Amino acid sequence: MGRQLSSEIATGYNLDPFSRMLDIGGASGTYTISFLKKNPDMVATLFDFEAVLPLAEARLEAEGLLDRVELKGGDYNRDPLPEGYDLVLASDLIGQNTNEQNLGLFKKIFKSMKVGGVLLIRDFAMDDTHTGPEPGVLFSMLMLVETQGVGAYSFQEYKQLLEQAGFSDPKLVRKGNEKDSLIEARKSI
Repeated sequence: MGRQLSSEIATGYNLDPFSRMLDIGGASGTYTISFLKKNPDMVATLFDFEAVLPLAEARLEAEGLLDRVELKGGDYNRDPLPEGYDLVLASDLIGQNTNEQNLGLFKKIFKSMKVGGVLLIRDFAMDDTHTGPEPGVLFSMLMLVETQGVGAYSFQEYKQLLEQAGFSDPKLVRKGNEKDSLIEARKSI
């Protein structure tokens, strides 16, 4: 399921302008693989827990992409992020964090990016009443039970946090019913 969605997103989003991507919480590399296949001139850093990196390494090796990816271990809530990227992907991360954790993460991401770079968030984007889409409502209920997080965010909530972190021009560039919405924000200064 993730492979199909990652391919759909990589195909539907213009990756041509980017040369260096950071995939935060990249897990086994599903999105890194799809993005690199779409843009053969791009290189990437996959940042995730040390224990996850062997899974990513094996998949990237099998896809013939390991030579274009640097694997970095760490915890995005505790550790600094590597720097120098024109594209940062935060895929399926935001709903498990509190507002304060997300603001801290967005500030770290802002610091890790080159001026003119883009942050791309793939997750739910709820309506302003938080009553739709229905899968986002169910996800939010689960997060309230299992974590400190608030669950799925509306675009306006993303926008406010992103602007507080220094990003400009946040946009909802893809509206989906699952975790397939895309929010884009730029580092202008």
